Amino acid sequence: MRNKIFLMLLMAAGLSASAQTTEKKTKIDNVSLAVYNVDARNNEKEGIYAVKNLSNDGLWLQGIYKDDQRAGTWNFFNKDFKLAMRYNYDQKKLAFVDANTLKNVSVTVLSDDNKIKNGASAPLPLCSVDYYLQLLANNIYGFSDSKNWGADAEITAHIGTDGKATYSVIFLVDGKKSAKQNVKLSNDKFAIEWIPSMYNNKPVEAEFTAYVKIAADESVPDQTKRVRWDN
Repeated sequence: MRNKIFLMLLMAAGLSASAQTTEKKTKIDNVSLAVYNVDARNNEKEGIYAVKNLSNDGLWLQGIYKDDQRAGTWNFFNKDFKLAMRYNYDQKKLAFVDANTLKNVSVTVLSDDNKIKNGASAPLPLCSVDYYLQLLANNIYGFSDSKNWGADAEITAHIGTDGKATYSVIFLVDGKKSAKQNVKLSNDKFAIEWIPSMYNNKPVEAEFTAYVKIAADESVPDQTKRVRWDN
């Protein structure tokens, strides 16, 4: 059924897409496949864009591109293919967010002004937290002082006033925090977009921290290199 839903979305978008578009497929990681259309004249994204969750034949996200920019309403799904967030790019407005998906997340507004610190909105990734963690975990290296290659971890995004983010992880091993490890997404083409923290219609620096269980990825031959998250 989910395969049929996915194919119907692509077919419906294809009917309205220009005849000069070409479908492309790009594997983002071991469980994420981007399927999208590009204008054959300039190689810019145009029409349907979806990221398929290869672990369950569902979707991570689905929306439309116009002139290489996200447009209209986008839907973002968690790892169980349940709607986690809906965002309208034309109105720049969050239409829905499932609060349960944020239960293991904390937000810190980086301001010395208590009014701003207490009154600013929370930053949010424009994707489900599940997909966000999947992308980040795929670019985190192991921790050499763990005996069983499993630990709690804090994955933090530092979101600037320009809406761009930098990432880091701290492992909690035997009750102690490891040194902070900077994390860089290996493919900027699929970088995460963010809604920055806002106060009185002005962006504010903030941090978005997810608390997760993290372990070595058994599918990777060298387990000191990559990890996976369990939540």
